[in-house]
Amino acid sequence: MATVYADSNDSYRRLTDSSSWANARGTVSSSSTAGSNSSSSYAFSIYNYYSSGRGGATFYCSRTYFAFDLSGESGTASSASFKVYVDNQGTVGNAESTIYVVAATALADGHADYGNVFSSGTTIGTLLGSGQSTTTDGYLTINLNSAGLSAINSAVGSGTLTIGCMGYYDYNNSAPSLGGNFAKIKFTFANYTGTSRDPYLDITYAAAATDNSVFFGCNF
Repeated sequence: MATVYADSNDSYRRLTDSSSWANARGTVSSSSTAGSNSSSSYAFSIYNYYSSGRGGATFYCSRTYFAFDLSGESGTASSASFKVYVDNQGTVGNAESTIYVVAATALADGHADYGNVFSSGTTIGTLLGSGQSTTTDGYLTINLNSAGLSAINSAVGSGTLTIGCMGYYDYNNSAPSLGGNFAKIKFTFANYTGTSRDPYLDITYAAAATDNSVFFGCNF
């Protein structure tokens, strides 16, 4: 079993737009209007909301990114989970509390990373797993599916696995209603002091095969 902590460039990225949810959600080429790869934690790490204000109604969409350097690992992963310290601060419901983990493209550590959850256009990267956050600040374990294991094994020994975390309305491309239910999930990042709340991968490797064959009555 191996524990691999997220790189220190993990980040949140947010885009707001007053004209449409589609513009706030963006595409593979969209850039965020706010974000950071040096925060220790952020209450709006996932944020899917449509609210009114003095300047009019505005759509908000935030998502997070994590990179894991697996170049120093070896073996074949047989199971794995993504563990992240989170707190659901939005609507208390199965939909709004769900975090979707998807394959993302490599991070450039800037606003251009906002669209990295898309493989092209508005096509989302492969779903690697999902889990429901609670209203208690603490670790959430998201077990990775077969696609997640494949992504890990592709990076083991040679590369970096990059994932994006999306909220319900973001992942399902469903516009939140004005003043209605919303997704808001606080994340703690690698820059938090020490490692007691750091995001990490928990990887179990398959045991190496051992040849215990015994030959009898063979003439050589």
